[in-house]
Amino acid sequence: MAALFSLAAAAFFGVGDFCGAQASKRTTVVTVVTGSHVVGLVVFLVLAPGLAERFDGGDFVAGIFGGLSGLVGITLLYRVLSTGPMAVVAPIAAVTNAAVPALWGVAFGERLTPMQQAGVVLGLVAIVLVSRPPEAAGPVTVRLLVESVLAGIGFAGFFIVLAGTDLASAPWPLVGGRLTTLVLLVAVLVVAPRSRGPVRSAGRLILICGLCDAGGGVLMLEALGRGMLSLAAVLTSLYPAVTVLLARTVLREQISRGQVVGLGGSLGAIALIVAG
Repeated sequence: MAALFSLAAAAFFGVGDFCGAQASKRTTVVTVVTGSHVVGLVVFLVLAPGLAERFDGGDFVAGIFGGLSGLVGITLLYRVLSTGPMAVVAPIAAVTNAAVPALWGVAFGERLTPMQQAGVVLGLVAIVLVSRPPEAAGPVTVRLLVESVLAGIGFAGFFIVLAGTDLASAPWPLVGGRLTTLVLLVAVLVVAPRSRGPVRSAGRLILICGLCDAGGGVLMLEALGRGMLSLAAVLTSLYPAVTVLLARTVLREQISRGQVVGLGGSLGAIALIVAG
């Protein structure tokens, strides 16, 4: 059941990323992220009283720290994407995002079967291949590599912190995280007015992005509460495969051979982890 929730979360995150990317072509990235966070917060506040068995202050605070970690990750990712080759940055950040929680889970007592171990390794390779866009990489510096890894660690911290919360309090930890990041994003918009952009032309895409991101978050919490962090992190991190498939089917974008191999590897990783 945890694997099913993880894959459903990956599907939601993949659709959300696709819509967010399309919205970012019509307005600023900060506007898209802020708008989607507003939508997500509303969804969490509506769902929390009905889904949560109880409110836990400790889990709420943990969610705040998880949200901050995720915000650090997204900030660093956008920074390195704007200064370095996407073909290098995206795969490094993506595989770090999956590998760090997996290693964390194993280090703190999770035991994987040989088949699951093979699935995790294959999944990490698939994430690298799928996340690598079909373009030539430019010059790579040590700073670029370090910041790409740190971006992935920021996302990984979000996984690890939420894995330590109680499923009975979900999705209140997400409310804590979303409130914190939204306050910071609004502050950025106030301090730096130039980062604002028109919402009307991208409104529908921002709405879908926010709904998918919120749905993915709730499903991810369910997966983390029902299964092992090491497996849930890898399966959820396969979301770029969904984004790539949507780009191919909706926008008719070309995908590289490596991405095709990565898509096949994703299916193989899923099969090994579920069967194991």
